[in-house]
Amino acid sequence: MRRTTVTSFTVVSPFDQLDAALLQLAAESRPLSLPSELMSESEPGVFWPVDLVRARMAHPSTPSVVRDRVWWEIVRRRLMFGEPWGTVGVAMALPSLRRALARLPRLAEMEHGELEQEVLAAVTEELVALDPYEKPVQVGLRLVRAGDRAAHRVVYAALRERRLRPQPLDEGSVVPQPWAGGSQAQVYAVLERAVGAGVLSSAEAELIAGTRLDGLSAQAVASAAGISVRAMFRRRAAAEHRLAKGLFSGDW
Repeated sequence: MRRTTVTSFTVVSPFDQLDAALLQLAAESRPLSLPSELMSESEPGVFWPVDLVRARMAHPSTPSVVRDRVWWEIVRRRLMFGEPWGTVGVAMALPSLRRALARLPRLAEMEHGELEQEVLAAVTEELVALDPYEKPVQVGLRLVRAGDRAAHRVVYAALRERRLRPQPLDEGSVVPQPWAGGSQAQVYAVLERAVGAGVLSSAEAELIAGTRLDGLSAQAVASAAGISVRAMFRRRAAAEHRLAKGLFSGDW
Protein backbone atom coordinates (compact mmCIF):
# COMPACT_ATOMS: atom_id res chain seq x y z
CA MET A 1 0.00 0.00 0.00
CA ARG A 2 1.33 3.45 -0.93
CA ARG A 3 2.09 5.63 2.06
CA THR A 4 2.43 9.38 2.11
CA THR A 5 3.93 11.14 5.08
CA VAL A 6 1.57 13.92 6.09
CA THR A 7 2.37 16.08 9.06
CA SER A 8 -0.58 18.43 8.66
CA PHE A 9 -2.92 19.57 5.95
CA THR A 10 -5.97 21.77 5.60
CA VAL A 11 -9.06 20.35 3.97
CA VAL A 12 -10.23 22.89 1.43
CA SER A 13 -13.94 23.15 0.78
CA PRO A 14 -14.84 21.95 -2.74
CA PHE A 15 -17.34 24.81 -2.90
CA ASP A 16 -14.56 27.29 -2.07
CA GLN A 17 -12.29 25.71 -4.69
CA LEU A 18 -14.98 26.10 -7.34
CA ASP A 19 -15.61 29.67 -6.23
CA ALA A 20 -11.91 30.42 -6.56
CA ALA A 21 -11.87 28.89 -10.04
CA LEU A 22 -14.72 31.15 -11.19
CA LEU A 23 -13.06 34.25 -9.73
CA GLN A 24 -9.80 33.33 -11.44
CA LEU A 25 -11.58 33.04 -14.79
CA ALA A 26 -13.09 36.47 -14.21
CA ALA A 27 -9.79 38.06 -13.12
CA GLU A 28 -7.53 36.99 -16.00
CA SER A 29 -6.06 39.54 -18.41
CA ARG A 30 -8.86 38.56 -20.80
CA PRO A 31 -11.63 37.71 -18.34
CA LEU A 32 -14.20 35.11 -19.29
CA SER A 33 -17.34 37.11 -19.93
CA LEU A 34 -20.86 37.14 -21.35
CA PRO A 35 -22.59 39.84 -23.41
CA SER A 36 -24.36 42.30 -21.14
CA GLU A 37 -27.46 42.34 -23.34
CA LEU A 38 -28.30 38.95 -21.84
CA MET A 39 -28.90 40.84 -18.60
CA SER A 40 -29.81 44.31 -19.82
CA GLU A 41 -31.01 45.70 -23.11
CA SER A 42 -29.37 49.08 -22.37
CA GLU A 43 -25.72 48.06 -22.82
CA PRO A 44 -25.24 46.52 -26.28
CA GLY A 45 -21.66 45.59 -27.10
CA VAL A 46 -20.58 45.49 -23.45
CA PHE A 47 -19.34 42.27 -21.82
CA TRP A 48 -19.62 41.38 -18.15
CA PRO A 49 -17.15 39.03 -16.40
CA VAL A 50 -18.75 35.80 -15.24
CA ASP A 51 -18.52 36.66 -11.53
CA LEU A 52 -20.54 39.83 -12.11
CA VAL A 53 -23.08 37.86 -14.13
CA ARG A 54 -23.43 35.39 -11.26
CA ALA A 55 -23.93 38.19 -8.74
CA ARG A 56 -26.71 39.64 -10.87
CA MET A 57 -28.27 36.19 -11.41
CA ALA A 58 -28.37 35.60 -7.66
CA HIS A 59 -30.15 38.89 -6.95
CA PRO A 60 -33.84 38.32 -6.14
CA SER A 61 -34.90 41.21 -8.39
CA THR A 62 -33.56 39.51 -11.53
CA PRO A 63 -36.52 38.27 -13.65
CA SER A 64 -36.75 34.57 -14.41
CA VAL A 65 -36.76 35.28 -18.14
CA VAL A 66 -33.31 36.88 -17.77
CA ARG A 67 -32.02 33.91 -15.81
CA ASP A 68 -33.32 31.52 -18.48
CA ARG A 69 -31.61 33.56 -21.19
CA VAL A 70 -28.25 33.50 -19.39
CA TRP A 71 -28.52 29.80 -18.62
CA TRP A 72 -29.34 29.03 -22.23
CA GLU A 73 -26.17 30.83 -23.32
CA ILE A 74 -24.02 29.03 -20.73
CA VAL A 75 -25.42 25.63 -21.72
CA ARG A 76 -24.93 26.46 -25.40
CA ARG A 77 -21.30 27.44 -24.83
CA ARG A 78 -20.60 24.34 -22.75
CA LEU A 79 -21.95 22.15 -25.55
CA MET A 80 -19.99 24.02 -28.24
CA PHE A 81 -16.72 24.81 -26.47
CA GLY A 82 -16.51 22.54 -23.43
CA GLU A 83 -14.48 23.82 -20.50
CA PRO A 84 -14.37 26.19 -18.76
CA TRP A 85 -18.08 26.67 -19.44
CA GLY A 86 -18.98 23.49 -17.55
CA THR A 87 -17.16 24.90 -14.52
CA VAL A 88 -18.97 28.21 -14.98
CA GLY A 89 -22.33 26.45 -15.16
CA VAL A 90 -21.82 24.60 -11.88
CA ALA A 91 -20.31 27.67 -10.19
CA MET A 92 -23.34 29.76 -11.16
CA ALA A 93 -25.47 27.52 -8.94
CA LEU A 94 -23.16 27.85 -5.90
CA PRO A 95 -25.05 30.62 -4.04
CA SER A 96 -28.24 28.57 -4.05
CA LEU A 97 -26.37 25.35 -3.25
CA ARG A 98 -24.78 26.97 -0.20
CA ARG A 99 -28.21 28.02 1.07
CA ALA A 100 -29.58 24.51 0.49
CA LEU A 101 -26.75 22.87 2.45
CA ALA A 102 -27.04 25.41 5.27
CA ARG A 103 -30.52 24.03 6.00
CA LEU A 104 -29.22 20.48 6.51
CA PRO A 105 -28.02 19.11 9.87
CA ARG A 106 -24.28 18.87 10.45
CA LEU A 107 -23.54 15.31 11.56
CA ALA A 108 -20.32 14.40 13.35
CA GLU A 109 -19.85 11.28 11.21
CA MET A 110 -20.34 13.16 7.93
CA GLU A 111 -17.44 15.15 6.49
CA HIS A 112 -18.81 18.39 5.07
CA GLY A 113 -16.20 18.57 2.32
CA GLU A 114 -17.24 15.18 1.03
CA LEU A 115 -20.89 16.22 1.18
CA GLU A 116 -20.03 19.23 -1.00
CA GLN A 117 -18.12 16.99 -3.41
CA GLU A 118 -21.12 14.68 -3.72
CA VAL A 119 -23.39 17.66 -4.39
CA LEU A 120 -21.07 19.05 -7.08
CA ALA A 121 -20.89 15.64 -8.77
CA ALA A 122 -24.70 15.49 -8.91
CA VAL A 123 -24.96 19.03 -10.26
CA THR A 124 -22.36 18.30 -12.93
CA GLU A 125 -24.24 15.18 -14.01
CA GLU A 126 -27.47 17.16 -14.27
CA LEU A 127 -25.79 19.87 -16.34
CA VAL A 128 -24.29 17.32 -18.72
CA ALA A 129 -27.64 15.53 -19.03
CA LEU A 130 -29.48 18.61 -20.32
CA ASP A 131 -31.03 18.01 -23.74
CA PRO A 132 -28.90 19.94 -26.27
CA TYR A 133 -31.85 20.22 -28.66
CA GLU A 134 -34.23 21.77 -26.16
CA LYS A 135 -33.95 25.33 -24.94
CA PRO A 136 -33.27 25.03 -21.20
CA VAL A 137 -35.89 26.43 -18.86
CA GLN A 138 -35.24 26.93 -15.12
CA VAL A 139 -31.82 25.31 -15.48
CA GLY A 140 -30.59 26.86 -12.24
CA LEU A 141 -33.52 25.40 -10.32
CA ARG A 142 -32.93 21.98 -11.88
CA LEU A 143 -29.25 22.04 -10.93
CA VAL A 144 -29.94 23.09 -7.35
CA ARG A 145 -32.62 20.43 -6.96
CA ALA A 146 -30.18 17.79 -8.21
CA GLY A 147 -27.60 18.92 -5.67
CA ASP A 148 -30.19 19.11 -2.90
CA ARG A 149 -31.36 15.55 -3.63
CA ALA A 150 -27.77 14.30 -3.49
CA ALA A 151 -27.18 16.07 -0.17
CA HIS A 152 -30.31 14.60 1.36
CA ARG A 153 -29.27 11.11 0.22
CA VAL A 154 -25.92 11.50 1.99
CA VAL A 155 -27.52 12.83 5.18
CA TYR A 156 -30.20 10.14 5.14
CA ALA A 157 -27.57 7.42 4.71
CA ALA A 158 -25.56 8.80 7.65
CA LEU A 159 -28.65 8.97 9.86
CA ARG A 160 -29.68 5.46 8.85
CA GLU A 161 -26.23 4.11 9.66
CA ARG A 162 -26.38 5.86 13.02
CA ARG A 163 -29.73 4.20 13.81
CA LEU A 164 -28.48 0.77 12.78
CA ARG A 165 -25.14 1.02 14.59
CA PRO A 166 -24.99 -1.40 17.56
CA GLN A 167 -25.08 0.42 20.90
CA PRO A 168 -23.18 -0.77 24.02
CA LEU A 169 -25.22 -2.15 26.91
CA ASP A 170 -23.35 -0.21 29.61
CA GLU A 171 -24.85 3.22 30.12
CA GLY A 172 -22.37 6.00 29.45
CA SER A 173 -19.90 3.85 27.52
CA VAL A 174 -18.67 5.03 24.13
CA VAL A 175 -18.90 3.15 20.87
CA PRO A 176 -15.38 2.93 19.39
CA GLN A 177 -14.80 4.37 15.93
CA PRO A 178 -12.50 2.69 13.37
CA TRP A 179 -10.05 5.65 13.26
CA ALA A 180 -10.29 6.92 16.84
CA GLY A 181 -7.19 7.03 19.00
CA GLY A 182 -4.77 5.55 16.48
CA SER A 183 -1.70 7.09 14.92
CA GLN A 184 -1.35 7.24 11.16
CA ALA A 185 1.08 4.29 11.23
CA GLN A 186 -1.34 2.25 13.33
CA VAL A 187 -4.21 2.89 10.92
CA TYR A 188 -2.00 1.87 7.98
CA ALA A 189 -1.19 -1.32 9.88
CA VAL A 190 -4.92 -2.00 10.44
CA LEU A 191 -5.60 -1.54 6.73
CA GLU A 192 -2.78 -3.93 5.80
CA ARG A 193 -4.11 -6.52 8.26
CA ALA A 194 -7.57 -6.14 6.77
CA VAL A 195 -6.21 -6.72 3.26
CA GLY A 196 -4.27 -9.76 4.45
CA ALA A 197 -7.38 -11.17 6.13
CA GLY A 198 -9.50 -10.63 3.03
CA VAL A 199 -11.75 -8.08 4.73
CA LEU A 200 -10.68 -5.38 2.26
CA SER A 201 -9.24 -5.50 -1.22
CA SER A 202 -6.05 -3.58 -1.97
CA ALA A 203 -8.07 -1.13 -4.06
CA GLU A 204 -10.48 -0.47 -1.17
CA ALA A 205 -7.59 0.08 1.22
CA GLU A 206 -6.12 2.60 -1.24
CA LEU A 207 -9.41 4.51 -1.32
CA ILE A 208 -9.47 4.73 2.47
CA ALA A 209 -5.78 5.59 2.83
CA GLY A 210 -5.82 8.19 0.09
CA THR A 211 -8.78 10.17 1.45
CA ARG A 212 -8.49 9.52 5.18
CA LEU A 213 -4.73 9.50 5.71
CA ASP A 214 -2.89 11.03 2.75
CA GLY A 215 -5.00 14.16 2.50
CA LEU A 216 -5.85 13.62 -1.17
CA SER A 217 -9.06 15.01 -2.61
CA ALA A 218 -11.95 12.72 -3.42
CA GLN A 219 -11.60 13.69 -7.08
CA ALA A 220 -7.90 12.76 -7.20
CA VAL A 221 -8.46 9.38 -5.55
CA ALA A 222 -11.45 8.59 -7.76
CA SER A 223 -9.51 9.52 -10.91
CA ALA A 224 -6.58 7.33 -9.89
CA ALA A 225 -8.99 4.42 -9.38
CA GLY A 226 -10.72 5.08 -12.70
CA ILE A 227 -14.14 5.61 -11.12
CA SER A 228 -16.49 8.52 -10.48
CA VAL A 229 -16.42 10.47 -7.23
CA ARG A 230 -19.85 9.14 -6.29
CA ALA A 231 -18.75 5.54 -6.94
CA MET A 232 -15.65 6.17 -4.82
CA PHE A 233 -17.79 7.36 -1.89
CA ARG A 234 -20.04 4.30 -2.16
CA ARG A 235 -17.15 1.84 -2.34
CA ARG A 236 -15.31 3.48 0.53
CA ALA A 237 -18.43 3.53 2.72
CA ALA A 238 -19.03 -0.17 2.10
CA ALA A 239 -15.38 -0.98 2.79
CA GLU A 240 -15.31 1.02 6.03
CA HIS A 241 -18.52 -0.66 7.17
CA ARG A 242 -16.90 -4.08 6.71
CA LEU A 243 -13.72 -2.90 8.39
CA ALA A 244 -15.57 -1.52 11.41
CA LYS A 245 -17.66 -4.67 11.71
CA GLY A 246 -14.52 -6.80 11.69
CA LEU A 247 -12.77 -4.62 14.26
CA PHE A 248 -15.73 -4.63 16.63
CA SER A 249 -16.28 -8.37 16.34
CA GLY A 250 -12.60 -9.22 16.78
CA ASP A 251 -12.75 -11.90 14.07
CA TRP A 252 -9.30 -11.04 12.71
